Amino acid sequence: MKLVDKINDTIYRDFSLMKLIKIILVMGIVWLFQATSGIWLGILNTIWSVIAPFAIGFVIAYILRGPIRFGEEHGISRKIMIPLMYILIALFVFWLIYSLVPMIVNRAGDFITSIINSMQWLQDKASSMSSSGSGGWLDSFVNEGVDALTAVKKLIPNLSDSLPHILTTAMSVLANAVIAIVASIFMCFSWEKIRTGVAKVSYRVSKRCNEIVFAINEEESLYIRSLLILILLHFIEYSLLYLLVGHQDWLIMGLITGLALIVPYIGPTIANVIGIFTALSLPTGNVIFLVIAIVVMSSTDEYVLAPFVHSHNTHVTPLWAIFSVFAGGVLFGSVGVIIAIPVFLALRVIIIRFHEDHEAQEKLENQK
Repeated sequence: MKLVDKINDTIYRDFSLMKLIKIILVMGIVWLFQATSGIWLGILNTIWSVIAPFAIGFVIAYILRGPIRFGEEHGISRKIMIPLMYILIALFVFWLIYSLVPMIVNRAGDFITSIINSMQWLQDKASSMSSSGSGGWLDSFVNEGVDALTAVKKLIPNLSDSLPHILTTAMSVLANAVIAIVASIFMCFSWEKIRTGVAKVSYRVSKRCNEIVFAINEEESLYIRSLLILILLHFIEYSLLYLLVGHQDWLIMGLITGLALIVPYIGPTIANVIGIFTALSLPTGNVIFLVIAIVVMSSTDEYVLAPFVHSHNTHVTPLWAIFSVFAGGVLFGSVGVIIAIPVFLALRVIIIRFHEDHEAQEKLENQK
């Protein structure tokens, strides 16, 4: 009977009428959001299209404030440092447009052909090793991959037919980019005012909110600085590696491997697979050397280089990184994939701070 009484007490305590009403209200709100998703998603898209250039400008200013502050600490005026940073960025972009991009476009067909040849070589090896002379599921996989890549390759010569649409899209992107750059320049010059404004607003909410905002700022600053350093180091070391083994697209592969760090673990793995696939047409010794070098360098980058560059606070475990990237991609598409780790770091700071507050409150209650 005591067990039955305990069960009844638990039911009456945990499943009261008020809690049931709250659950029904939450379910109703979720249903209402789902039913009206077309309306509020359209409103959000409109709002985002208006604020997107300014949000991008803020991100640019946020990233550049580190180098600008570094220059100021070494006696270079902000009036000189900001134009200098934008001139260097413009020169880098022009270099990409006039040297690297044409090379990538010209080599795109050959790059896809090398992937196709590598897949077919792998299929032939698997078939020769199979007793039935057929690769089974591998044949199906390779055939589908070859068909897809061939279709992509056929699009390359026909890009001129889509030139008007490409130019229209490029003009729209260019207009947004100009607005974002102009906004970022103004934000760079008035960064202290922005920082002070954010501090005042957060402090009005609560002192703890102010502390959380600046803790997030510190976390994101460390992550962005470390990420930029790692991208540069990966670009240099992997470009040299692919050049050493005789890969025709060594510069492209170095750039892909460096930028792949934006998507942790998943991006570098995909980049390494592409690099190995496109190198299968090279001499066997070169391919074996490349595979061994990628395995060694990946392990070194993961367990030596990355921890050395990243601080302990900005380290993200593989499981959480993969989950964050997956969740960001599902919720917000390609943009979500890029912002997944910064958003995860911000949420982690908030959760840790609330957990600390909860523990402190429990200690005070226990002392009473």
